[in-house]
Amino acid sequence: MLTTIRTITFALICCALGATASRVVIGAPAAQNAQGQTFERRVHLNPPGAQDSRYAYVPFDVPPSAVRIGISYDYERADGANTIDIGLFDAHSTGSDTDPRGFRGWSGGRRSEFFISRDEATPGYLPGKLPAGTWRIILGLYRVAPAGVDVSLKIVIETKENGGTGSHPTPRHTGLVSTGAPSATSVAQSGRRQTSSTQKVAGHDARWWRGDLHMHTVHSDGNWTIAGLISSARESGLDFICITDHNTASHHAEIDRANDGAQQPLVLRGEEITTYAGHANSWGLPSGMWIDFRVRTGDVARISDIAAQAHRTGALISINHPFALCGGCDWSYGPAASGFDGIEVWNGMWDPTDELALAMWDKILQSGRRITAIASSDSHRPVNPIGHPTTHVAANALSQTALLGAIRQGRVYLTGEAARPVVSFEAEAARGKRRPRSLIGDEIRLNAPGTVRFFINTEAVSPDATVSLISNGQVIRNFPARTDGQPQVFEIECAHDAYFRLEVRDKTKAVLALTNPIYVKIGTGR
Repeated sequence: MLTTIRTITFALICCALGATASRVVIGAPAAQNAQGQTFERRVHLNPPGAQDSRYAYVPFDVPPSAVRIGISYDYERADGANTIDIGLFDAHSTGSDTDPRGFRGWSGGRRSEFFISRDEATPGYLPGKLPAGTWRIILGLYRVAPAGVDVSLKIVIETKENGGTGSHPTPRHTGLVSTGAPSATSVAQSGRRQTSSTQKVAGHDARWWRGDLHMHTVHSDGNWTIAGLISSARESGLDFICITDHNTASHHAEIDRANDGAQQPLVLRGEEITTYAGHANSWGLPSGMWIDFRVRTGDVARISDIAAQAHRTGALISINHPFALCGGCDWSYGPAASGFDGIEVWNGMWDPTDELALAMWDKILQSGRRITAIASSDSHRPVNPIGHPTTHVAANALSQTALLGAIRQGRVYLTGEAARPVVSFEAEAARGKRRPRSLIGDEIRLNAPGTVRFFINTEAVSPDATVSLISNGQVIRNFPARTDGQPQVFEIECAHDAYFRLEVRDKTKAVLALTNPIYVKIGTGR
């Protein structure tokens, strides 16, 4: 039975939710029993306006003796008209969209229930101390019907007094997040992994390493376990992967344990920063580092701040699938959002949304800004295999530092599969002192307009494939791919600053491979 809300409590909740967006009705706590205290809440959420927050906060009190917190929720889906996400902040939070303190996890719309204790938690959530005070359930308004939606919540708090242990696995949750310090010798930062199957780069202290930078596990909305991803990557011939679960860092500790003393593949810690107006991947985050995802549609300044935050940790950040058709997946922050290192131009099987992403990237290059194109499987389950497509990175070691540095420089090319095709794209000034050929991502400097010689080689490619040499938005050469292993050589007169990149397409015009540019700069100044 619902009760009247005291004025002081109602004022607190309205401050958290926004008076125009929602109203909250709070039920009285049930009598204490052997499992602790049970609270029930019912929240009515109205569709947010253009300037409203897309997040609502429901507070509840946690006593000092708490050892386990379990939360479940339900609402009327209305045939897809309503989709409400869920997460949790502890007593360190103030319930503001701009306050990142106290974050304890996020499961989006994947789970209807979760728990947290000192030693264990549902995947997506962080175990640890349960500080006394006001905690807040965060509800994400992904989709709300015009009439609004009622959300029912149940909160069960177990305490020491009534025999709670804080360690009660929930059978419907696949796996548990456990506490455990990462090893100081984690190979995520080392360069001791090598492979004899990786393609060397002639004349350079580098190899081409094969990887996939976007995938999900049970820690968000995927069916993969981390062990399953590692096994699949090894079988697919991948040298590295980055696990990028949505809006959480709960997978990081497990990655650290998997990396410790293991052989290939190298596993990088990541996060898919999933806003309701576009997604971004951060690669190479410090263990346990969480980047706040609460960004309003079109807030370019805020999304640029997020990029800067990733960089302060030593990580990189990329725009994801900018034209994806799922609600809120397409990029609303503009191609000029500053500070991004990469753009995912190829997500899963090549389709028209990738063509749009490729065109967006090329326009950014034409503007003079350098940003690295990458390809990822975005795999959530084995039916969507990792490494399809693959990002190849030329680095001098298989280490997080070396890989991130090479990606930042643009020493990257992309293929539909891990092993094929193989693409070599190099260049040199046609006149002057001989130097090692420039690689993908390099810059050739000419003191004055002159000739640049390009060397193009394709292997393990279909005989009907066509190669295009593209510069400043134009196809300047179009020719059949050779399959005999011999390079094709072209000389191009360069009168102005330019970039040159390759696309390899089959007879249906689907992309088989593409490269990042080699840049040409005319003049001695910057």
